[in-house]
Amino acid sequence: MSKAKSIVALIVSLILTAIVGVACFASFPVPFTHKTKQYNSIMSLIGKGIDLSGGYYVVLTPKDSSDSDANKSEYISTLESAQNILRSRLDSKGYTEATISVQDGNKIRVEIPEVDNAEEVLQVIGSTGEISFRNSAGDILVKAEHIKSAYVSRDPDNASKYVVVLNFTAAGTEAFSKATKEVYESDDKTLYIYLGDEVVSSPSVSGQLTESSATITGYETYDEADAVASVIESGRLPIDFEVSESRSISARLGEDAINKSLLAGVIGMAIIFIIMIVVYGGMGIAADIALFIYTLLYIIFMAIVPGVQLTLPGIAGILLSIGMAVDANIVIYERIKEEYRNGKTVLASVDSGFKRAVITVIDSNVTTILSAAVLYFLCPGTIKGFAITLFIGIVLSMITSIFVTRWYLKIMLSLSEKKEKFFRLKREETKNA
Repeated sequence: MSKAKSIVALIVSLILTAIVGVACFASFPVPFTHKTKQYNSIMSLIGKGIDLSGGYYVVLTPKDSSDSDANKSEYISTLESAQNILRSRLDSKGYTEATISVQDGNKIRVEIPEVDNAEEVLQVIGSTGEISFRNSAGDILVKAEHIKSAYVSRDPDNASKYVVVLNFTAAGTEAFSKATKEVYESDDKTLYIYLGDEVVSSPSVSGQLTESSATITGYETYDEADAVASVIESGRLPIDFEVSESRSISARLGEDAINKSLLAGVIGMAIIFIIMIVVYGGMGIAADIALFIYTLLYIIFMAIVPGVQLTLPGIAGILLSIGMAVDANIVIYERIKEEYRNGKTVLASVDSGFKRAVITVIDSNVTTILSAAVLYFLCPGTIKGFAITLFIGIVLSMITSIFVTRWYLKIMLSLSEKKEKFFRLKREETKNA
């Protein structure tokens, strides 16, 4: 590449990098728009776990511990089914950022960032969702399997209140007809509607009903009724759980952690940039540009990869992967120095150094990737955040150190007249006998 082309390539790449950098870190009003719109930085789009954004978490433990001691593969399948049901319930309520994971092999941990109403969440998560119609003696007359759908509607008798409308299957309609007939002929003429072990409604029966729907009345707000409808609609959990642990987490701690982590990251990268330039000269400049591009790519991937959330352990993973990215460049540069000491030209040393060092870089990074995979599949939710950020960081560090750094080194080679001095390269000194 000629010197003129190298200058143009360097300037264009730095301008594009600066634009992407602004897009990643800066939020600002968009000018020249009919109504002033706000541009939000890519970094602000990264989802945050409850340890950073605040929120609410619940741990569900099986009431009968013998369930988990039975067939392990069957129990794992049952836990997965329970997780899917909980996911359906939370998604229907708008909690799409919630994370659901298995804890200690037999418990389910649910973490929901930025929760306003913890009691509503607890109702959605903690209820078994098994609805039943019973008589005064507690005998089940209509089961959950007889319910086809459930939704919220206005109370026809009181417009300020809400009801949950239940639609029955064909078998459910028949069971409901028999149930109302039996209750009507009883002494108290009351049909009890249970959700789990709790009576949610107890309407009086004035005769046998043959309708294919029924209503649960008495809800003051839409959200209250919708929480019950969501639980019924998603189906009952396959295991009877109890809430063994629940806690709200303040967002203030997370904001403080993010600010301190950003400050530590900026200081650390500034020190790295200086050291790389002092030790490696032009090669250090190429590594610094590649490291900055790596940081921008990291932020973009964190924002666009579905299901990725930034957590405190995840921040540790980011800082560790930045160190790994620098380490890869150092391994390559030391190899280049060794090749030059052995008598090769600067250009030949760069080509040979990359070819020989790339295998070492890939080997070391693959072992770290495998470690991240093990952590992701075997550890609980908080460690998963560390594993995900570490995995993304290691993959990106390999790409930038092998390809981006090499491209900038070739540009630096074209720009420099005294390449050996600019790259801090020295020949092996020979001693006279």
